[in-house]
Amino acid sequence: MNISEVRTKAKGMRVQVGKLSKSDLIRTIQTREGNFPCFETALDYCSQKACCWRDACLPSKKTMKGWERKRKVYTDKLAVELKGYKKQIIALEKKAEKILGSGKEEILDDIDKLKKKMAAIKGKSQKLSVASEDAWKITRKGLDVAWKDLSKTMKKAAKKFR
Repeated sequence: MNISEVRTKAKGMRVQVGKLSKSDLIRTIQTREGNFPCFETALDYCSQKACCWRDACLPSKKTMKGWERKRKVYTDKLAVELKGYKKQIIALEKKAEKILGSGKEEILDDIDKLKKKMAAIKGKSQKLSVASEDAWKITRKGLDVAWKDLSKTMKKAAKKFR
C-alpha cells in the first residue's frame, strides 16, 4: 500500500495525518484497530496474525542483507530436510516393531540416537535463525558438522533394514 492509500485509510478512521511518516501513520492506525503499534519493528516473526499490515510489516528479502538471506535460505532448507528425516524415522520405527530378537534393541537404540541428534540440530537451527552475522558464521559450521553426523547415522540405521 502506498502512502496516499495509507493516508486515505487514516482519514477514514479520523486519524490526524499531518506530517507523519508512512510507518508512524500505520502504527497510529494499528492502535485504532486494536493492534499493537508495531509496524516494521519485527525482525523475523509477528504474532499479530489478525493485523491487516502483517504482510507489509515483516522484513522482505529486498531489505535483508546478503548474510541474512543466506541464513534464511539455510534454516528454511534445514527445516524441510528435518521434516523428511522425521518421516524416515517414523518409517524405521514401524519396521522395527516387526522385528523379533536381539537386533530389535540395537535398531531401537539407533532410532533413539537419531531422535536426539535431530532434537539437537533443531535447537541449534532455532538459535541460528536469530543469530547475528558473526554468530551465524560460527554456529553454521557446527550445525554443518552435526548435520553430516545425523545423515551418516540415518544411512547406517536404514542399512540395517535392507
